[in-house]
Amino acid sequence: MKFKEIMSLVLTVLGIEAFAKDNDGKVFLTDEQKTELTEKYGEKFVAGFVSDLAKYQEEASSAQPLTAEERLAFDASRKEVEKLKAQIEQMKKAEVDFQATIKKLEGEAANKGGVKVEVSAIEQAAIKAGVDLNLKHNRYLVDFMQGKVSAAYSGDSTIDTQELKKEFGKYVDSNRLEILKGLFGQTESTQFMSTIMTDKTEVRANQASIVGSVLQQFVPVWTPSGKAKFHPLTIKNFKCKINVPIIPSDIMEDILGYMYDEQASQLQSMPVVRYILYQLIFPKLDEEREQALAIGKYVENEADQHGEYTASTPLETMDGYLTQLVALFVADYDQEDVTKLTGVRWLQAGKQIDPSKKNVRTIIDAAVKEVSDKYPLYAKKKMKVHIDPVLADAYRREYLEEYKWLKNQDGTHKNDIDFSNFEFGECEGMRGTGCFFITPKENFKHLMSQNPQNTKLRFQEQDYMVKIFGEWWEGTGFWMAEAIFAYISPKYADVEPEADPEPEPEPTPSTKTDVTVAFASATASGTVGQEFESPVATITPSGKTLKYSSSNTAVATVNEDTGVVTLVAAGETVITAAFAGDDEYNAGSDSYTLTVTGEGI
Repeated sequence: MKFKEIMSLVLTVLGIEAFAKDNDGKVFLTDEQKTELTEKYGEKFVAGFVSDLAKYQEEASSAQPLTAEERLAFDASRKEVEKLKAQIEQMKKAEVDFQATIKKLEGEAANKGGVKVEVSAIEQAAIKAGVDLNLKHNRYLVDFMQGKVSAAYSGDSTIDTQELKKEFGKYVDSNRLEILKGLFGQTESTQFMSTIMTDKTEVRANQASIVGSVLQQFVPVWTPSGKAKFHPLTIKNFKCKINVPIIPSDIMEDILGYMYDEQASQLQSMPVVRYILYQLIFPKLDEEREQALAIGKYVENEADQHGEYTASTPLETMDGYLTQLVALFVADYDQEDVTKLTGVRWLQAGKQIDPSKKNVRTIIDAAVKEVSDKYPLYAKKKMKVHIDPVLADAYRREYLEEYKWLKNQDGTHKNDIDFSNFEFGECEGMRGTGCFFITPKENFKHLMSQNPQNTKLRFQEQDYMVKIFGEWWEGTGFWMAEAIFAYISPKYADVEPEADPEPEPEPTPSTKTDVTVAFASATASGTVGQEFESPVATITPSGKTLKYSSSNTAVATVNEDTGVVTLVAAGETVITAAFAGDDEYNAGSDSYTLTVTGEGI
């Protein structure tokens, strides 16, 4: 079959259906054909081909006819060769057209006196960049850029939609990779993700991708290690699209204004098609993708009774990463069976974060400390706290209110979190959710198509309007549940938060008059409001035993309104407490014990 393919190639190159035959019925190459092949492939190829052709003919005379499969393969190879040849011819034609356009412009470029002038540098650069100056809208832009006052804008006729369609197809074909990068432009969230290139509708972590432990003592048998349990998560790929209608004549003034603002000096920097994609479509698309990737909730779009579909909103195109986390949080929130938990590490679960209550810094600091204390393997890993920007701002305000003298003037460390390797990574798509989560970049995934051909961008014209269609696959999610440390606002997840702790009750005023104050070795009795003197003044701790000297006195006072007991030694207050029994007071390295007995205290 290999020689058959070569023979098919030769037939295609020569532009013939079959080789000539001599009087004996044997095929051969004519002298003209040999010359043409020699010019293309050299004498060695031609000599080898003639020799192999003779051998093939001898074998074919005694061989069986081609099978159906062989015939199909033979035809397919010829079609592929024809396709390659057509592409070569197209490239040759493009080069010829380029040269012809230069000559045409040079021939037409003449002043009123009939004296020819050279094509300008702008025109030459535009042509070299592939800009077709025979199209009205390109000619208009070039004339305007050169300051020609004769440049005329004629409304709807300035941009012919058929001409724009031609330019659109050419631009997309030659800039497909760049356009793909535009479609998948980096958003606030995707910069924190790692990419998986796949054309599968969903992907899932496998055992080989998650290692529990690898180091072990040597023994001469196979002993797999790593017993850590993990929950691999499924990440879905969603088919997305754009349908954008544009009236080209309405944007000519915008294009000129943009080129003026950007000081664009050459047309190749902003052809009409590029302006439509990169200034009108992609910026808005990035904004909507950021929201969809974060909080989107996929909704199956079904046809109505007339077989028509309605346009979905951007937030209905895919399941966002925060939407997935909320679903896992709700599943775990009231789950009592630990064997059915999702595996995600929930931080400060049930506590309601609220900037108005100024508890943002308290909850975030506690969450970060929880990760460092409970999961030391992650403590030294530099990770982002992917966070609602509202919470990040509230955290900074609370921090500066408490530590005004530490205000970071240059902003270098404004995202740092004290006593950790973590820093804020604000995700605009999470704005207003009151949530945040921490995970390594390797665990935070963004799915993109492996095959660029699966990303489609096409153009359709209708009267003075053009319609741009785009289709691609995209998704986001997490690889392993155990590597996610997340705080989900109960309010956002629509679950009942934990009740705030009850405030400490105010001390109840004493209603009794009998009070006994004990000083370890001495006891004084009296009534509320009375000062009690003890033969001890200097109180020195020794281990767990308190020793008293009798050189001075200590006075205990009981407040009759609050029941608070104050112990004063050597003129200085040592203890103020409302004890209801034995208790210990700590101040630095000193330890004192005050025993108060009696009703109402």
